[in-house]
Amino acid sequence: MKLIKLLLLSVAIGIGAPAMAQWQWIDKDGRKVFSDRPPGLEVPEKNIVKRPKGYGALKGVQSSGTGPALRDASPAPQEGEASDAAAAPAPAAAAPAAKAAAGKDKELEAKKAADAKAKADAEAAEKAKQAAARADNCKRAQQAKAMYDTGKAVRTPNEKGEMVFQNAEQRASEIKRTDEAIFNNC
Repeated sequence: MKLIKLLLLSVAIGIGAPAMAQWQWIDKDGRKVFSDRPPGLEVPEKNIVKRPKGYGALKGVQSSGTGPALRDASPAPQEGEASDAAAAPAPAAAAPAAKAAAGKDKELEAKKAADAKAKADAEAAEKAKQAAARADNCKRAQQAKAMYDTGKAVRTPNEKGEMVFQNAEQRASEIKRTDEAIFNNC
């Protein structure tokens, strides 16, 4: 019985081992990506932060869905060939990829700039709307203040909707409220 439990435990641990194979890289937007699959070919080698164990020796391993494939398809130098000759095509091949990445970066920067401009325009429109509301509140408060400054009796509706004259306390309260509105909006 103990042997069966031990066997099941070892199988369970063995099944979970591939899940620990994690890749980490930085994508084109500068965000860190975590995955159990290798990054695509558009991710430069320098942006790969971490590989699973066993992939360290195979620098540039890439999965096509069916099995691993080498990222750099250039053949290894043969005996008698200089290693510099094999290394020369790699920078030339990397140049188009760098230009494509630079184009994407320019597009991303343009999009970010457009988003920032739209946000700034929305904030400016909101400020203009608030300024117009303050100007309207200021005008109304000044009109109310002018009405109270005449000294005439002012009528307001009561709870029943009937128009009644304000008493001295209500009048003083309304004058104070209009003064605060003028102070805050004008």
